[in-house]
Amino acid sequence: MVSMVPARFLYVVLGARQRPVGDAQRIGWRLVGANHRELGRSALMFADPAECLAAVVLLRERIADGRALLTTTGTAGGWGWRLEIDQRPVAVSGRPYQRQRDCQYNLGQFLNAVPVAELAGPFPVRSQLGTLPKPAGGFDRAGVR
Repeated sequence: MVSMVPARFLYVVLGARQRPVGDAQRIGWRLVGANHRELGRSALMFADPAECLAAVVLLRERIADGRALLTTTGTAGGWGWRLEIDQRPVAVSGRPYQRQRDCQYNLGQFLNAVPVAELAGPFPVRSQLGTLPKPAGGFDRAGVR
């Protein structure tokens, strides 16, 4: 029997490899579906893991209060969406869509997934990031042996 991985929130630390341990980090979240495709992401970046997790909890609790806005992106005419709660942006589409109907459909997928998505486990401790084992094949995450 094949089991599907449910939608889940993942946390992203920007510039983690380039920043020394003591430097400030910028943390955001992404919501990915069972097929591992991104459904949406945080509209803002956060200074620490606790602040990021609090934003995810707020989104889950108040998703019904959200106001969705469809937007066009750049001069290419792509479509995107933004979700606001209390007139503050909380989530955005992870990519532009060629058609408005595709954008609307994916917004619906995001809205349906938020209340049931799994929360990721605790953030790794910064000192543990350098000790992760290399994936099979001998390459690290940057593609270096």
